[in-house]
Amino acid sequence: MSIDYPVDNFVVFNNNGRGQITDAVESVRKLSNPFVKKVHVTHMPSNVGCSGAWNLIIKCFMQAPYWIISNHDVMFEPGFLQEMNEKAQAEDVGVVHGCGGGWDIFLLKDWMVQRYGLFDENLYPAYTEDMDYGMRFIHDDVKRVMSLEHGYYHGTSKNDYSDGSQTWRSDPALAQPIHIAHELNKRYLHMKWGEGWQVHVDEPTHKHPFNNTEFPISFTTFDLGFCRRKHLGF
Repeated sequence: MSIDYPVDNFVVFNNNGRGQITDAVESVRKLSNPFVKKVHVTHMPSNVGCSGAWNLIIKCFMQAPYWIISNHDVMFEPGFLQEMNEKAQAEDVGVVHGCGGGWDIFLLKDWMVQRYGLFDENLYPAYTEDMDYGMRFIHDDVKRVMSLEHGYYHGTSKNDYSDGSQTWRSDPALAQPIHIAHELNKRYLHMKWGEGWQVHVDEPTHKHPFNNTEFPISFTTFDLGFCRRKHLGF
């Protein structure tokens, strides 16, 4: 309901996979907002991961000039979306971030996906998919808008993502498997970009994925066995 600027498609992928929030998410269809042309709600039969859901948004609306991808608990202050759209009109801008270069709310241009690919779905179920994407273009002259003058709320915090994931906080039973997944994803990035990425995210050791100059910078694969090791059970 904080949307105050024209939106062609408002898309929700319910990634819960356990039927816990189906009714609540489904109710979004009934909300009336004069700025939203179409509402799309899809209930995934299981959790396809953060990268998987982000990629689905891009694939389902591949004709869009850009996509604004937001965490589910983000609320926009008046003028935020308009400013985000205006900043994106510059042809050389590839990414517009809400605040401080964070990826809890960001705009991604279509030419970025063409040049740097989709998000790496091996980083399942979540965590470090944003850093992986950023390392693909860190050596290129890609212009990013790191912060906007207008603000937003992430949960109860304004322009702040320091609290990190809320998933394990809302379901403590997931804390351990999420921690394991996070550690495995960091090891994966060690292989993909070299161990230097964690010391200096803006200076990955490798300039090509897995230090293979034959791989394009957009190179991604999907390793079923690796993702199975991190499955959360839903």
